[in-house]
Amino acid sequence: MLKTESVYAEQLEQLHRDGYVVFRNVLTPEKTAAIKEGIAEAFRGKGPEVMLQGPMFERGEIFEQLVDHPGIIEFIEEVLGSDCQLSSMNGMRTMKHNGVSKWHVDEALFFPLPDDVELDPRIQMPVYLMNALYYLDDITEELGPTQVVTGSHRAGKHLQFSEEIGDYKGHGPMSILANAGDCLVFNSQLWHRGAPNLSDAPRYVQQIIYRKKFIVPHMSHDVNSVYKPPVHIVERANARRQRLLGVNRQIF
Repeated sequence: MLKTESVYAEQLEQLHRDGYVVFRNVLTPEKTAAIKEGIAEAFRGKGPEVMLQGPMFERGEIFEQLVDHPGIIEFIEEVLGSDCQLSSMNGMRTMKHNGVSKWHVDEALFFPLPDDVELDPRIQMPVYLMNALYYLDDITEELGPTQVVTGSHRAGKHLQFSEEIGDYKGHGPMSILANAGDCLVFNSQLWHRGAPNLSDAPRYVQQIIYRKKFIVPHMSHDVNSVYKPPVHIVERANARRQRLLGVNRQIF
């Protein structure tokens, strides 16, 4: 039987080559505004140093719907597999002069390489974690964009969590300038950071990290104990969303 080419063939090629893809106009203006307000509410009463709140799917159906948002979740499943699940879902707020500004990869470096070793270009890097960032404002250099180093998911280098980063194969740090409603999806091994917000306005982003099933979820950035989603959220979820939230009906 001939294999049918994926409708995401172009995006898959870019993800494996560059480490990231930007999906444009994923959210309507109305949904973008509602999600932004929901995140702002989650931060109400919190000091300016607080940058993460989650798990956001506990804060209403508009966030539950983002867990398996059409057009994004199908792409995630193409990469991580149809049994992939949620790792965490945090609302992000960066105030003036704040930002997740140190260069990093998410969770851990999965494929460390000696300094004098490079991956054969014929080898496609396995993907274990994927990060989806839904932008809720028009992202400018002043507002503090996500910055990435193209192709660096293949570097296999431990970062020193510094404010500065070198090039990778001729690619230096690059800002992702996006519009409200766009979504950046990237391999979590990509070198990335959130540049400091230099404006007077807060920057709101909805982050969702997806994982291969065997990786332990965090769900909340500050809770590492065993987590179970609220029963009422599970009961009204479709089968795909239940699986993404960690409801496992089969072990293997």
